[in-house]
Amino acid sequence: MINKKIAVSVKKYSKKIFYFVFLFLVATCPLFAQEGSEKGKWIYEAEEATKDDDIMPGTVIARGHVFFYNKGDVKGYCDSAYLYDEGKGDIEAFGKPVKVHINDTVTLYGLYFYYNITTKIASISREVKLEDNTSTLYTDSLIYDRNTGIAYYVTGGKIINKDNTLTSIKGKYYTRNNDVKLQDNVLLVNEKYAMDCDSLGFNTRTEVVRFLSRTHLVSEENIINTTSGWYDTKQDIALLIEQVEVYNESQQLFGDSIYYEKMQHFGRGWKNTVLRDTVKNYVLKGNYAEYYEDGGLSTVTDSALLILVDNEDSLFMHADTIKILIDSLQEPQALYGYFHAKFYRADIQGVCDSMVYIVSDSTLSMYYNPVIWSDAYQLSADTIVFVVVDSVNTLLFLKKSGFIAEQLYDGNSFNQVKGLQIRGNIYRKQLQTIDVIGNAECLYYILEDDSSVIGVNSSNTSEMRILFNNNEIEYIKLDIQPDGKCYPLAQLSPDDRWLKDFRWLSLYRPRSIPDLFFYPIPREKGNEQTPLSSSQGKRPPK
Repeated sequence: MINKKIAVSVKKYSKKIFYFVFLFLVATCPLFAQEGSEKGKWIYEAEEATKDDDIMPGTVIARGHVFFYNKGDVKGYCDSAYLYDEGKGDIEAFGKPVKVHINDTVTLYGLYFYYNITTKIASISREVKLEDNTSTLYTDSLIYDRNTGIAYYVTGGKIINKDNTLTSIKGKYYTRNNDVKLQDNVLLVNEKYAMDCDSLGFNTRTEVVRFLSRTHLVSEENIINTTSGWYDTKQDIALLIEQVEVYNESQQLFGDSIYYEKMQHFGRGWKNTVLRDTVKNYVLKGNYAEYYEDGGLSTVTDSALLILVDNEDSLFMHADTIKILIDSLQEPQALYGYFHAKFYRADIQGVCDSMVYIVSDSTLSMYYNPVIWSDAYQLSADTIVFVVVDSVNTLLFLKKSGFIAEQLYDGNSFNQVKGLQIRGNIYRKQLQTIDVIGNAECLYYILEDDSSVIGVNSSNTSEMRILFNNNEIEYIKLDIQPDGKCYPLAQLSPDDRWLKDFRWLSLYRPRSIPDLFFYPIPREKGNEQTPLSSSQGKRPPK
């Protein structure tokens, strides 16, 4: 017989075993609202969990404050969910809203959520929101690929990132590096600019815009068009590339590439840069430019060209480097042309090594071997100065070693005037008078009405005045007691046909706008290639 005490103990022990087995079953059975915790399976909690293998075989239906979790970092909350393949497969969730944490930084919201556990691709729709630590994305339908960390939408979306709001029809959000790529009817709006285009990139962490297609930017100050480049919305710095156009109230800027710092009011341009001022009526071109909006020296180099626009006849100026001094009101104060300077207008052309134009007194000064041509006249000196008195009157000064030569009908003969200083008056673009001051010399051909030569007058005096009519010498007035002679042409030796230091420098004369970029005159006198000079009297000019 079994001892009663032993029987009682066995009975009590059996009850304990049953109790622990029951607890284990409760803990493991899906009908009691918990699932195994192996990787790839769902852990879930709900107020109610049921199965109906007749209608949905192998599917757990969880209802009421559902929480689901997968060791792959996906965890969410919803009102109800279907867990397929006995809780080991895909999950379908419903709620107002469904909230899903993809990882530590990305959270999804929507009314409907489906996750494919094999492909690791989630889809969420209706009143969708994606949040991370930099921005919020709103759309109606979203695909999220956990393999790549990329979210897609194709039915229209909006991203809010601090001060920036972006909208588009299609979009990709690379959550791992915070890059956004938007397509179709893209619009970015912040306090400074509104941008619209077909394709745009944006980083929600750095707030840098990448232009991926032709983009139109509008602000209170300007309008910008660009094809490529980037714009840092935090620092207000931009690099615009390809067919760049910038418009403001009075200026237009074009170029292949333009770098711009808005806070510093500084810009830099490369390749085919053009600045057009419609108020001041000038155009500045070059392959490299620096520009200061608040004033300072703006610089253009590499094929630099300045055009002073005139409805009747514009003036074109070139130099290796052109600088414009501008004040804070954008008013030009001075213009500098450094090295190999040339200018062209139909009625007047000039060359020198360097030139300066001061706006306040309307004075243009030409330095280092300056030469000017007008019709058949060539004017040269150590320094040449123009002073624009008004719209019709201009004063001309040939300072030190002034020389004027006029080419005659045969191309080999020249009227010549020289002196220490020469002063001229130009009225309506035509010479009116020339005053020669100090050591005045004149060699003048006397012609018949049919242009045949009567003789050559050679005179020396302290001063003389020359009067012009229709840009031709009409009268020469010599100072008292001139030393002069008149020679028959046949009695004039070749050496006597030229005053000392005569140079005919037609090789350097720009006869068209393209000529401005060729044959710069040497900085020092005496180094020129001349078809004719006082030391080359027998060579015909070209």
